Amino acid sequence: MYTRHLFLLFFLLCSSSLLFAQTTQTVHGLVKDSVGSPVIGASVTIINKDGAGITFERTNHKGIFNCIFPNTDEHLAIKVTALGYQQFILPLSIPNEQYVITLRKTARQLQEVVIRSDSKISLDSDTLKYNVKAFADKNDRVIADLIGRLPGLQVDDKGAISYNGKRINNIYIDGDNLLGGKYRLATNNVPVEAVEQVQVIERDQPIKALNGYVVANNVSLNLKLTDNARTTTINTGDIGLGNKAYSAQLNNLIFKKQIKSINNLKTNNIGENLENENADIGVSSNGNESTLMSPHPYLSMENETLPGIAEKYYLMNNDNTANINTLLKFTDDWSFRLNVSTLQLKRKYNYSNQVSYILPNADTIGYDEIQHNVFNLNHWQIHSQIEKNSKSVYLISVTKLDLPKWDREGSMVQNGQDFTQRQPTDHSSLSNETTLVKALGKNNLLQYNSVVQYSKLDENLALTPGIQGEIMLEQQAHTKNVFINQSATYKAKFNQFVLSASLGVSYERNELNSDLFFTDSANVIKHAGSQFKNDVTFNNLYFFSKASAIYLFKKGSVSIETSPTYSFIHYTSKGNKYLLFNPIVEFRKSMGKYGESNFRHTQQTTFGQINDIYPGAILVNYRQYNYNNTPLPKTDIVSFGARYSYRKPLKMFFYNLNLLYDRTQQNFITAYTIDSGLTRSIAIDLKNNTDKYALSANISKYIFFLSINVSAFGNISLQKGNIFYNDQISPFRSTSMNLSVTARKKLFAAATLSVTGEAGQFINASDYATKNTTRFEKIKAEWQHNLTEQVLYGVTYNFTSYRQSLQHSITNGFMDCKVKYTPAKWKSYFELQGINLFDQGTYIQINSNPNQQSIFQMPLRARTLLLKHSFVF
Repeated sequence: MYTRHLFLLFFLLCSSSLLFAQTTQTVHGLVKDSVGSPVIGASVTIINKDGAGITFERTNHKGIFNCIFPNTDEHLAIKVTALGYQQFILPLSIPNEQYVITLRKTARQLQEVVIRSDSKISLDSDTLKYNVKAFADKNDRVIADLIGRLPGLQVDDKGAISYNGKRINNIYIDGDNLLGGKYRLATNNVPVEAVEQVQVIERDQPIKALNGYVVANNVSLNLKLTDNARTTTINTGDIGLGNKAYSAQLNNLIFKKQIKSINNLKTNNIGENLENENADIGVSSNGNESTLMSPHPYLSMENETLPGIAEKYYLMNNDNTANINTLLKFTDDWSFRLNVSTLQLKRKYNYSNQVSYILPNADTIGYDEIQHNVFNLNHWQIHSQIEKNSKSVYLISVTKLDLPKWDREGSMVQNGQDFTQRQPTDHSSLSNETTLVKALGKNNLLQYNSVVQYSKLDENLALTPGIQGEIMLEQQAHTKNVFINQSATYKAKFNQFVLSASLGVSYERNELNSDLFFTDSANVIKHAGSQFKNDVTFNNLYFFSKASAIYLFKKGSVSIETSPTYSFIHYTSKGNKYLLFNPIVEFRKSMGKYGESNFRHTQQTTFGQINDIYPGAILVNYRQYNYNNTPLPKTDIVSFGARYSYRKPLKMFFYNLNLLYDRTQQNFITAYTIDSGLTRSIAIDLKNNTDKYALSANISKYIFFLSINVSAFGNISLQKGNIFYNDQISPFRSTSMNLSVTARKKLFAAATLSVTGEAGQFINASDYATKNTTRFEKIKAEWQHNLTEQVLYGVTYNFTSYRQSLQHSITNGFMDCKVKYTPAKWKSYFELQGINLFDQGTYIQINSNPNQQSIFQMPLRARTLLLKHSFVF
């Protein structure tokens, strides 16, 4: 009887459903805007010929709607309305059809929408949106000119961007990653008028299949483009000529849905470093935790000191670059990316350096050197990438070819002795990184990671005459490296837990062949001796695993991770086996509506590479030999970090606090022996500990009643460790403090004043040296004034001051100016630039560390006047 009732109930339900299906009609579909983004909350109404509504629905978060209504013989239509868009009406012709409806933005908006669109900043979930028009200035040319002024964002001297103290990983263009870590190609070339919003994605996790399996902690930017930029090709350029100065560039930008491209040609000799623009300053987001191996150069002829001023004042350059960057989107999930670049650089470096080493027993050794060097670089890079990014499958395969070739040469005088140097360097690297993520049902997935890389580096350093009076001394070093890493990961979600387990194997093979030759008085080339020869092979095979657990709660997460690794390391008939665990514990919690705290603890053990264990001496530069006499270097790092960040966007108020402690334990120390400017360096077996404490803070606030934007940055750090010079080990203590404050205000409608002040000091002390304190102050002031709609000018002043203990201050001052004229109804403009108007000839800088003091001097570029014409074509 019970079975019959169930059957009868099932029959009635099916009959009712069938009857209902026969007497109803369904209309479903998608509502999107003109660029393909879903329109959320749009009103979808089925109306008759009189406009009366039959049924009503709203689109969900994906822009999808589903309307069910009784069958009728009336002529019906679908009406779609949404705030800020034109009304859309379409007759219903085919029953149960799926509709894709595109809405267009309307010029007429309600007053509330006008207020919102004109507001400077807004917050939508984890995305902070800056209205470009609200922050733009007439002097802005590319989006980089504006980003540095946005509250909460900071830009350093190399163009790297940070948000509330955290580095930006990527910059997307309308949601697409065209450039990877080379995002300066976007910020330096995308016109400011092509961008509608600069969006900060506070928790960026671009891999759809990993959503819910990882705790997003990366920050990225998205440049939301204007409708006009999406539909037209942007071609810009400029050409400038001056007193022994020139610059020129051509840019081609395409930002359509199916294809995005940034292509350019650039050249200049006015101190603009094009190598920085092409540098990889972001972080890869391809899901592969293993990273490519970086080259380890052994030889050098350049000075490590760089001036603490803008490169345009001292860089004697001739830079040429060409870029092709293209992203093709075949579907919403599949894309192909190609990045090709070449750099052809010529640099001239002239400087003098007075160095004093303070050694045990009150000894002091010093040397004076003067260098005149010319560096040439021929660098080609090719990056190709195929990617599928869907909710169930993620696949990415990245192939990279890197071919930099340096040719360095120059002359030098050290302590009255003349040398000439030449250092050709040829490096090549070919690699592939592949990641595959496959969802296994709703709460499980499998991930595969692969890295394969081959690289080689050929170096040569020739000194004429040699250090000991030889006619010529020539050091050669050749390295080859193979790196293979393969791993598989299984992830599962259980309620509020995410569990992960990985297994993998990795293999590194590094080869070093080096030798030193000299040419004697009879012009015969000879080996310097067996003590200067290396023929070393370094093999590292390790099996690794990883186990992690993430607990997700309402306003945060707790994660625990360990990576057991069993390593087999073999070199020069020595074999070693190690078992490591490397645990990580992290806690993150939202503090109220606007704050977030983060605590992280790590224990990491790493081992030395081939460049840390070679036994034969290498002439690494014109005054230093290096070799090693130590077991395999081992470094244990225990780190604790705490961070609190707060942002209240509508009040334009941002700040963060960061605390870091590192304790480094090593089984070796580098011992230096210095004699009349010649240094011998050897790594020896000795337990060595270093402690580092650091506290930093950022704050940014727009003060509405004063109409002024204020930001500040401060840090203090303390480092304690040991140094080993001339057979004596001594503890050292280094302290650094730094404070920077910037204020920017529009004094009236047409003028803006910006002032940055920075001050800091470095204190170095050791047991055998007098405490040495170096203080510095920097001021940068900028004035910009729009005289008319067509004419504006700007003046910039930079001041630096260095003062060492018991010494007079050393000051440097620079003034620049520009005058810009835009003819009425022209799309181009003329600009006159003046750089180093005071024509300061020499820059002087004081540097110090626990046992060394130096005075560095570099000749500057002469006063430069450049007339530039910028145009659109």
